[in-house]
Amino acid sequence: MYFLSFSPPARVCPLLRTLFHTLFHTLFRTLFSRAQARAIALALLATGPAVASEAADAGSSQDALGAAFSHYLEQLQGAEQALRAHPFYGSDVERAGAYSHLFRSVRKSIEQDILQDRDFPYFRSLDLFSREGGDNPDQKYLFAPIDGTGAYRVWGQRGDATRVEIQVYAGKPWAGNGRSAGFISHDDIAFADDGSFSLRVSSRPADKPDLLLPEDASELFVRFIYGDWQAQRPGAAHIDRIGYEGRPLPQPASKQLAADIRQAGDELYTAAVTWPRFVEQRYVNARPANTLSPLLDTSTLGGVPGRWMSSGHFQLAPGQAVVLRIPQTTAVYQAVQLTDPWFASLEYGNRTSSFNREQSLQAPDGAYYYVLSAQDPGYQNWLDPVGLGRGAMLLRFDGVNGDIPKAQWPSAQVVAMEDLASAIPGFATGQLKDREAQLAARRRHLQQRFGR
Repeated sequence: MYFLSFSPPARVCPLLRTLFHTLFHTLFRTLFSRAQARAIALALLATGPAVASEAADAGSSQDALGAAFSHYLEQLQGAEQALRAHPFYGSDVERAGAYSHLFRSVRKSIEQDILQDRDFPYFRSLDLFSREGGDNPDQKYLFAPIDGTGAYRVWGQRGDATRVEIQVYAGKPWAGNGRSAGFISHDDIAFADDGSFSLRVSSRPADKPDLLLPEDASELFVRFIYGDWQAQRPGAAHIDRIGYEGRPLPQPASKQLAADIRQAGDELYTAAVTWPRFVEQRYVNARPANTLSPLLDTSTLGGVPGRWMSSGHFQLAPGQAVVLRIPQTTAVYQAVQLTDPWFASLEYGNRTSSFNREQSLQAPDGAYYYVLSAQDPGYQNWLDPVGLGRGAMLLRFDGVNGDIPKAQWPSAQVVAMEDLASAIPGFATGQLKDREAQLAARRRHLQQRFGR
């Protein structure tokens, strides 16, 4: 695990204590009076470092909780120090992105390790507020913890999603400590005429499950993939552990909650430091800037069958653009997006940092061209880097049956802004008349997709 390489300080710095005082005060004042909120927040914050020094010879549950809370704060401080020391911590926008990434990791750790329950699961959504790991702007991701020895029912409504997929993880393959342990393709889901579906996921072959779980399975997640953001209605999915419906959810005991808080701290540190390291090793160090990798069939590496990907990293100079050419393929879905160096998707509701095929203008030669540039070129397919001078590029091709011939592989070239017309067929006729209308349509879809 990545967090094991960090030796946290014995006490938490005063700045973090002040920060958490502010966060807790803001949270509790919505439930209590000003005086009550202040008293509760101060009491909670005073517990951490003081109890951490006493935990070795104190056995009460209160001490265990305080020591766990201190551990969480220490891991948070360690993650902050690691991000500030990273080469990506450069420009003002990159620094702000580092702290946004840090607090998204905080949110994930609390939801995943403290609030979720594998016996009474609810799906956690990776949405426009909690983006990480090269999350796809065209997807709605839902995650739930599971017990690999149990049985679950996953049910819901497709809506108008282009594809729906279900995958199981054992451990954390994204952090190098786990694997993909099961997958149900869109083509293997039996949708009713009204778009509803219900699947059984179990470790027992006698249950005749739609997906057989290995005993070390730890997480199940659902992907809804959308192409036409203006017309497609959002879908929904839910999960129940079979045999637990109707049972009362027990309150957590102090010992278990303390263990969950510690796990949340470790998860926070791992998530925060893994993704920039991933971008540095897999993108920046792997190839020159402003170039794309060969297309890869991800199923050959244990990924989703039928999913091909290409990637790269961009680095823009003033007056420069990167033109991506993506030919038409047999893929059911194909798309391109940008991420920041911390591997979070860029703002995609109120900016055009991603495009799928349905959103894109097709050039007269049958290919799709995208202009990645700091300035709006007026072209419909403008990949907006949202103020970043560097970041990652991800290209996805889903639902591929067979191979994608090399003639259909994507390519990239650096072009001066004034030369775009000669680099893109039909550039003049591809000028967008109303960028605001384009952004408004994107925003409306996301409000409906995520219920916000």
